[in-house]
Formats: sequence, structure tokens, C-alpha cells
Amino acid sequence: MSEYREDSSTAKISPAGVTRIATRPAGALSRWLAAWRQRLAVLGSVDLRSLAILRVGLAVMLLIDLVSRAGTLTAHYTDAGVLPRSVLFESEGLRAYLSLHSISGSFLWQAALFGLAGYFAFTLLFGIRTRLATFGSWALLLSLHHRNPAILQAGDALLRLLLFWAMLLPLGARWSVDSASGPLTLYRRKDNRLLSVAGVAILLQVCLVYWFTATFKDHPMWWHQNAAYFALHVDQLVTPFGIWLRQIDWLLPILTKVAFTMAIAAPLLAFCPVWTGTARMLVIIAMIGTHLALAMALNLGLLPYVAAVSWLVFIPGKWWDWLRSRALRQAGLRANPPRALWLLALLKRLPTVISRSRRGTGDVLIDVPTSRHLGIKARGWEQLVASIALFYAIAWNVQWLDSQRDNPILPVRITAVGDVLRMEQSWNMISPGALSHDGWFVMPAQLADGSQVDVFTGQRVNWSNPAYLSGHAPGNRWRKYLRNLSMPQFDHNLHPFANYLERRFNQSHGLDKQIDSFEIIFIKETTLPNGGIELTRQTLLQYYRSP
Repeated sequence: MSEYREDSSTAKISPAGVTRIATRPAGALSRWLAAWRQRLAVLGSVDLRSLAILRVGLAVMLLIDLVSRAGTLTAHYTDAGVLPRSVLFESEGLRAYLSLHSISGSFLWQAALFGLAGYFAFTLLFGIRTRLATFGSWALLLSLHHRNPAILQAGDALLRLLLFWAMLLPLGARWSVDSASGPLTLYRRKDNRLLSVAGVAILLQVCLVYWFTATFKDHPMWWHQNAAYFALHVDQLVTPFGIWLRQIDWLLPILTKVAFTMAIAAPLLAFCPVWTGTARMLVIIAMIGTHLALAMALNLGLLPYVAAVSWLVFIPGKWWDWLRSRALRQAGLRANPPRALWLLALLKRLPTVISRSRRGTGDVLIDVPTSRHLGIKARGWEQLVASIALFYAIAWNVQWLDSQRDNPILPVRITAVGDVLRMEQSWNMISPGALSHDGWFVMPAQLADGSQVDVFTGQRVNWSNPAYLSGHAPGNRWRKYLRNLSMPQFDHNLHPFANYLERRFNQSHGLDKQIDSFEIIFIKETTLPNGGIELTRQTLLQYYRSP
């Protein structure tokens, strides 16, 4: 009878004298799957401290946005401005009726809503009732965007979407007043890693912006590597630095290639399965630097800054641990130990002092991650809502690529819900169509005394192209409004705009200087590859004073 022996390392039994065939250990597959599960959890999780920094960045963006809009509050948001509510209701339908800003067309009502939005932004900044502050900021921003869509930019859409995902994330779990006294019991553990659908969604949302922007670059303008040349010749957007930069001919093809490569590669590297922390920090530094450089060359409103803030959510937890240990070593017992320990104690108790809570805050500002599990998991309802919204966001982006298809991915009723909540996404920034649309406005008005003036600028009529158009308009929102006004889909804004111009001009001038008639003329400028330009004069509207 044959003898059998058991090899403990392989957990296989083989007959004596027979050559044993090496097989995979019984537990190797399960360990391999567990390792990849852990790796995927690292790729899809977010650090609570990174969410805290994202919270601060979003709050700062909201405050900057409110301040920049406040200068045109009357012109853009009241019935005395370019878009009275009667026109808004007719053109926007349900979205206009759901806007809090359209309840009244008075200056005081708009100012009150601006003040409320500022309050929510400040509470979000310090993490005071963070969930309510995030929801209030998103709801008021959505309402504001419904009030005047003609002045919206890609940065507005990205900021609005980031706030939506932020409502499903614990932005106040760290470095906030809420972390000392708020209802965040789920996140009071010392583990800083959060694994949730909303966390995965906000990471993917950042990447979707670049991946789908790259799909609009399938054009000879990008194949021939001269997109940077055309972008820096859009006089409505270019800055003085951009004007200087476009004179360096050999650099423009390199910038085109770098822009396209980074739009594809950077989001992929952010999900690199090996050396994830190092790869993400390199990507974050590169993308923030790229957006700041873009803001120096082109006046794109909030977009470069909001996009830079969005990458903060990728900051890995290991970096925070390293930063904390380095700070403690440098401020520890090397020099003046009592002062260092007193400062740490003060930071540790600060949220308690603000919130008047008696609970200890040892893991609020001085975090020590100890858990070896996959991470803290979010609540069930958050996971469900985030899952539905994530599918919707991806489907909308895919559908936008083929907007003319007979059978859209999303049914009309579901699309209508996304329209109302402004979950739509179309990342076609710096697309060939946008780069080819350039020009300037001339609005000559005939006055009662026979003289002529530009009704928009109040200066003499000048038909030549201003050398620096992005500084010619009175502000970033006006610049976007005028750029949209020259497009056919915004024709319904022409008559309200003309009424606003006549009303504003006549109220500030005497009877002999009243307007008899004026024209809104757009001189379209097309940049040619050989360095030349082609001009086309388009009369958008002829306006006459009512008898």
C-alpha cells in the first residue's frame, strides 16, 4: 500500500515516490484577492483631512464668486437689469420658477440672498453645521445660476457639481467646529480614511472634466499642434502675459502637446495602483501649477481656480501623516518645549472653546490614524443617492458626446430632472468651436442733439479692435455675457439688453443727450493659421426709441 505524506506549505497530499506537482497554496488566491481589495479601497477612498481642505477651498471660491458678482447685482439679477423676470420665465420655464432669486426683482431681495449665501459660505469655511452650510451654499448657488444663465461659465458648473457631491461627504469631520460638538459620531474614530460611493464619485467627477474635454480635441487644430496658437489669439480671453507668450513661436506646439497629454494622463496617474500616494502628489502639484499658469495666460473666470481646488481631494493620507510627524519633530522638544506643547494644547482645545463642548478633541486637529481596515463607511442613504447620481453623471457625459443620436441614453423625464438640478455636464472648454469664436462689440447710438456715442462704454465710437479685449469689458461676468450675446442661442437676450442700455444711458444724461436709436454690432474676428485675420461685421439688433 502506498504511503502518503502531507506538505503543510502546499496543503496537497501526494503519493510517496511520485514526483509532486507544485500547485498554488490553498490560501494564496484569497490573499491575492484581499490584497487587491485593499488596493482598490486605497484608490477609491478619500482622507477626511483632505475633505477638510476641500471644504475650505470651496468656501473661499464661493466668497470670491459672491464678491465678484456683487458689482453687477443690479445689472444681472434685478428687473432693472439685462434680464427681467418676465423674459426669464418665458425662456427658462421651470428652472426660473424654482429660483429663489426670481421671487422678487428688487435690489434689496437680491442683496439679502447674497448676504445669506455669504453666511453659508462663512459657516462652511469654519465647519459650523457643515452639512447645512453645504446644502445652503449649493441651493443658493443653484438658484443664482437659474436667475441668469447667460453669464455662466464652466467654472460655475464645476463649483456647483463639487458642492453637490460635498453634500454627501463629511466635510466637517476634521478641522472644524462640528468635529468638536456636531453630530458626526460616525467619523469620530481616529481612522481618517473614508470609503464611500460619494468619495469615489467626487474623485471621478474631477477626472471626467479632463477626459471628456480631451474628446473635443479630436480636431486638426490639435493634430497639427497649433491649438495654443489659436487659444492665445482669442482677444476676448487673452491676458497681457498671454499676448507675450504667443510671440514665442517654438513654444506653442509644445504647450499644445502638453495640454492634451496632461488631460489624458494626469487623471489616470491619480489612480495608479502602485506608489499611489507619490503619484497623486505629483499629479496634484502638476495640475495646480498648470491651472495657475492657464489663469495667467487666459481670463477664464473661476474655472482654473475651482479646478485647482478640486484636486485637493486627492491628497493622500500618508502625506498628512508625514506632514504632522515632521511638524511635531520640528516644533517638539528641540527648542522651547513649553511653548510648543502649549501651542499644540491650544490647537487641540480650540474647537471645544468655540463650540462650548465638554467632549475631548484629541482626534480633531491632532489626528493619529490607527485603523488597518478598509476605512470608515458612509451611511446607507448617502451611498444610494451617490450611486444614482454617479450613474447619471457618467451617462450624461457619454450622451453629450453624441447629442444628436436618435436613442439617447437618458430618458427625457430623467434628463429634465438633471436640467432642473443643473447636473448637466458639457466639458468642451477650449474646443475648436470656442477658439474660432472671437471678436468685439460696437454699439453706436444716435443722440437727440445729433452726436454719436458708444452706448455701452459711454465713449466715442471706436471701430478698431482693442489691443487687450479682456481688460476692455467692465468685468468677467460682462465679458461672458457679451460673448454669449453674439451666439444665436442667446438671441432672446438682445431686446432686454437693448432696453437696459437705453434706460441706463438716458437716466444718466439730460434731455438733449437722450438716445434716438442705436445698433448692436458684433465684428467677428477669425484667426487664420498663417497669422492673418478675417473680419465679418454682424448687426445683431437695430434699436429705436419708442414714440
